[in-house]
Amino acid sequence: MKIKVTYFGQFRDITGVKEEEIETKDGVTVVELRDQVREKYAGIAAKDEVLVAINNSFAALETVVKEEDKVAFFPPVSGG
Repeated sequence: MKIKVTYFGQFRDITGVKEEEIETKDGVTVVELRDQVREKYAGIAAKDEVLVAINNSFAALETVVKEEDKVAFFPPVSGG
């Protein structure tokens, strides 16, 4: 199946795109999709924490992604 993925912050700089479609298996989990993106982009793989949201809500790693879901990748946020 194809998943539409949007990148925010420095992840957009790393990928060079705002969004893209990623081909993946049916029943893919957030952690599997995250790992697939990390394999494609070394700059994202270098980050210890990658936040993933599905349909505008942060998602647990075991959440199954559906083809119609809107998936977004965010770098870790820090501040004070």
